[in-house]
Amino acid sequence: MPTSWYQAVSVILDKVIEERPESILDIGVGFGKYGVMLREAFDIPYYRYAKESWFVRIDGVEAFESYKNPIHDYVYDNIYYQPIEECIDSLGKYDVILMIDILEHFDKETGKALLQKIVSHANKAVIISTPVKPSVQGEYLGNIFETHRSKWFVKDFQQFDIHFSLLDIYDNQALIVKIYPNELVPQKNETLLSLDGYLCDNIQPIGNIELKEKLHVAYVLPHKYITGGMKMLLEQIKWLRSRGHIVVAYLKGSADNQSAIPDWSDAKADKDVVIPYEHSYSQYIRDYDVIVAGWQGQIPELMHCNSPVMYWEQGHEPFFGDFTRVSTMNRNASKMLYSLPVYFTAVSDFVADILLNRYGRKTVVIPNGVDTDVFYPGNHAYNNTILLVGNPTYPFKNFRAAVTALNILWRRGCRFKVNWVCQLAPSFSGIEFPLNIILNPPQNKIPEHYRDADIFLFTSMYEGFGMPPLEAMASGLPTVCTDCGGVNMYIRPGENALLVDGGDVQAIANALSFLLENENARKVLSENARKTALEFSLNHSLSALENVLYHIKKGANKEQA
Repeated sequence: MPTSWYQAVSVILDKVIEERPESILDIGVGFGKYGVMLREAFDIPYYRYAKESWFVRIDGVEAFESYKNPIHDYVYDNIYYQPIEECIDSLGKYDVILMIDILEHFDKETGKALLQKIVSHANKAVIISTPVKPSVQGEYLGNIFETHRSKWFVKDFQQFDIHFSLLDIYDNQALIVKIYPNELVPQKNETLLSLDGYLCDNIQPIGNIELKEKLHVAYVLPHKYITGGMKMLLEQIKWLRSRGHIVVAYLKGSADNQSAIPDWSDAKADKDVVIPYEHSYSQYIRDYDVIVAGWQGQIPELMHCNSPVMYWEQGHEPFFGDFTRVSTMNRNASKMLYSLPVYFTAVSDFVADILLNRYGRKTVVIPNGVDTDVFYPGNHAYNNTILLVGNPTYPFKNFRAAVTALNILWRRGCRFKVNWVCQLAPSFSGIEFPLNIILNPPQNKIPEHYRDADIFLFTSMYEGFGMPPLEAMASGLPTVCTDCGGVNMYIRPGENALLVDGGDVQAIANALSFLLENENARKVLSENARKTALEFSLNHSLSALENVLYHIKKGANKEQA
């Protein structure tokens, strides 16, 4: 329709204003609302009331000329009454380009190609708004361009340098994305090209790696909280030591911290050292074969420790353009950190693609792995138990979508119970289904909770890898998972799990309903899920890590020779 949600106007205008544009292109003018509001923001408050005194150039594109009205003629400098895909090549560059409720009118393939082209016409930003749940919509007043043909979510924009937010509107949400175009170039720094190329070009497929020599490795841990990333770092420490390597763990902390290793883990290091906050790493960490940074912010300081540094990128909120809980200043800091001459590796192809497309860093993938001797299928009687695992306070986990979908399922008459393993108690209201909260259980008890369930549900907006679905699959659970990026490393839709669009609560409810009612589908998914998990064993993952560490040491020795 030639209009859009009024609730999003102030959010979108703020994103335009912060760019201080001198030129704006409004794609899909419609009625002309954003042209009016942009004039209100950029000209009228500055005593430029007469049209001839307006400073900011505002052009528009409208595919349906019948929408033309006096607002178009008055507010806009130029309007091109053509489909954007037909005229974009003839237009110049603009500081800011608006695409408000536009993308859902294109099929995905056409929309993605068009978006790439539009980004190349922006000097500062492309600002997009699209409904998470587009309505079923055909033509409007004879305008066939109004037909909804696709839906878009966070993962669809990850090839760009983005900042996104979600705005609640009735029972829907507006996904608002700002794309910064100026970073979409390959890395030209010869030092980084050489560094990245050394690892990527020399790593060979892993088999059974013989212990060539003991490595001396420092792990610089970021904190002591229970997170998927921390669990994997600690598993690496355990496995490397079991292979005979010397591993020392470091943590910056206060005087009451007696160990770098958190007490919830059974990992042990050959030595663990707590460094006072005010001291530098280089006073304690020297002359290792490799230093593994646990967090990107540690990298600049660790570069002074006379040892090669590796950072294994697992993904985090700002990395995916989510600044819900942190300042957007992190975006500029990340540009600097990812340009530093250290070894970057990635947890998944999804993360590796972001590092390459956004920062020009070519990386080796070291995937997560699951201990299939710990996570294995149970044999309890089927009782319609759906399992959730994760911290409800992290917005990107999108447990709100899980709760909404489960409520929909309950209202349809499906009967089930839900177990939720979490670090903190959820505070959702309006839960209509039976819910059992399993609060902060010991880590060695979590596999039992997988074995006690019948179906696993995972609803993240984005994930660098996503360990809980793989743990569920190792436990033989048929799994419903959102298409959140990193899970594509191991999920084969319809074969070993059911994959649904992120944020689509109806699709989530439909997938769960299908599994609750279809014993044969559960059986097939369960068997295939276990087979997949065996391909992503912890031993396979950590062998890949060991291989990379040996290559880093070899490269450092060559530099010193």
